[in-house]
Amino acid sequence: MSNPNDKTSELARLAAYSGDPWKASNPYFAHAENHMEMSWEKHIRPFTEGCDFTNVVDLACGHGRNSAKLLPLCKQLIGLDIQNANVEVCRTRFAAERKARFLTNNGFDIADVPSNWATLIYTFDAMGHFEPEVVRNDLLDIHRALQPGGRAFLHHSNYTGGRDWKTNPAARNYMSLEMMRQFVTAAGLEIVRQKAIDWNKNEELDGLTLIEKPHRFDAL
Repeated sequence: MSNPNDKTSELARLAAYSGDPWKASNPYFAHAENHMEMSWEKHIRPFTEGCDFTNVVDLACGHGRNSAKLLPLCKQLIGLDIQNANVEVCRTRFAAERKARFLTNNGFDIADVPSNWATLIYTFDAMGHFEPEVVRNDLLDIHRALQPGGRAFLHHSNYTGGRDWKTNPAARNYMSLEMMRQFVTAAGLEIVRQKAIDWNKNEELDGLTLIEKPHRFDAL
């Protein structure tokens, strides 16, 4: 019989391997901030059309460039990041936003989000580094945290040329649209829409997947 503690330890190890380089001092955050408006208009806003932004989770929030776009649209926001220093950056940046909370998480689930709370769980430019095992575990917890009919917007890798994200193009982890579809189905969720996108001059390196928690789970 497998030991649940062994699984948790392995997930923590994998999450740390993906998350440790993204410390608050990483210059990528400032670089990405400059491209946020373009990403929002080109990829995010059209793909999230029809989503309910009432209660939003910004998963792997970094320095809050996504939260800055989400806060005008939502009533409540929970930002999560594996790096406590990034969480502190967001707390300072959005100190005047009473509807926002920023919390340090373990990097492999969203346990701090109450069950059936979120109308939208959102992650952009982060899950592309997550190990497949972490993505699969996140999806199980996304099912728990979403309201029936709630959705999750996932920007993820679509690269299967190598297992180590540190040596892959644009630091992408091992993942594909088909793998994501399998993980979504196994978690009891449904695909709303999905497509491959180019990233950093790499053709169809990434995927966008919008998923929904079916209403038939109201009683769970």
